[in-house]
Amino acid sequence: MHEFSGRTAVITGGASGIGLAVAQRLGAEGMNLVLADIEAPVLAQVVRTFEADGVTVLGIETDVSDRVSVLAMRDQTIERFGTVEFLFNNAGVAGGGALLAEADDYEDIFEWTLGVNLYGVLHCIRAFVPGMIAHGQPAHVINTASMAGLIPAPLGAYTVSKYGSLCMAELLAGECAETEVNVSVLCPAFVVTGIADSVRNLPEHLVPTVDASPEAELRANALRDLVSGGIAPEEVAEAVFAAIVDEQCLILTHEGNDEAVRSRTEALLVGRVPHDWVDSPLS
Repeated sequence: MHEFSGRTAVITGGASGIGLAVAQRLGAEGMNLVLADIEAPVLAQVVRTFEADGVTVLGIETDVSDRVSVLAMRDQTIERFGTVEFLFNNAGVAGGGALLAEADDYEDIFEWTLGVNLYGVLHCIRAFVPGMIAHGQPAHVINTASMAGLIPAPLGAYTVSKYGSLCMAELLAGECAETEVNVSVLCPAFVVTGIADSVRNLPEHLVPTVDASPEAELRANALRDLVSGGIAPEEVAEAVFAAIVDEQCLILTHEGNDEAVRSRTEALLVGRVPHDWVDSPLS
């Protein structure tokens, strides 16, 4: 995909973090922006900022874990712009700790995390990609996975969901191989975003009624520290834009990550399960 001006980009999780940075990059190229996000007040402010800068933008409050919400967002998008040339499945949450964590609501948090990070991607793919294929013009789909989708970081449901998002991108690439739709998967390490505070978007029935345990607070603070030391979302946006132009499938954003992937692959080939993360402050 080499032509951007006048084309339409749908970006989930588009009101902040990586989604917003990619929106800014594509808006600068003259693309129409559809920003889908669950945080309505933040989304409204972002839309006003884009409009003040002369960018054509549509903000739609969307819960990607809800198929009906995604289909409604799709319908509003098509009604406004007709076609979609870029789909960025980026909305995500960080939920769930160790698989054996003692927490009464663990299964519910696990389900919520997979609902957003995995089923949210599936809902958007099924809502938009058939139309992108039928349109017959160059188009691109990118899933935001994570290095946690390549290396088993001790993040429970989050890691499981990102493995799934990576696999879904690979499967979709195969299904779209004979079409004009290219598919990529973004696997960043830590990026300065608000994902460490995903609890702000917990469904009401999952909001804790008691304070978190000291162990849970320790893990949450460790994750915040790691995220705050990450790279800027704008760096990721540049990598995403380059991948669209170059039709690159796997997008790694941090120096040394290719070696980490290589080491894990080598470990698996000799029958070992790599546990390089055991000394992590998150373990």
